Amino acid sequence: QHCRASQPGNVVSYLQPPDTAPPLTLALLQRGQERFRIYCTPCHSEIGDGRGMIVQRGFPPPPSYHTDRLRDAPVQHFYDVMTQGYGAMYPFADRITPPDRWAIAAYIRVLQRSQNATLTDVPAAARGSLQ
Repeated sequence: QHCRASQPGNVVSYLQPPDTAPPLTLALLQRGQERFRIYCTPCHSEIGDGRGMIVQRGFPPPPSYHTDRLRDAPVQHFYDVMTQGYGAMYPFADRITPPDRWAIAAYIRVLQRSQNATLTDVPAAARGSLQ
């Protein structure tokens, strides 16, 4: 009879995403920004328009996060693409942990909102400081 060690808590199998995204917090978004800058900006750029440095060096551009299709995509889509790859993008599951993939996906939403915000997105008390 073989003795099998029990799996520690909070472990996710290689291609199995956690059941739900973590709660949206400032810490999650800050972690997502940090990880996005490390892993994503070379192709996607700082603002997510698909014009990163490797694209400027001749590689094919990824799609901009600011298209209607990707603004309408569920946040799970970004997690899945990082996990499994898509098109020319290879999987990052062996480089980016599941919690960090969720953080990056949440930060992508921030980027999308930053490029498509309206005055109603600004709290009323802060609108007077805008020029």
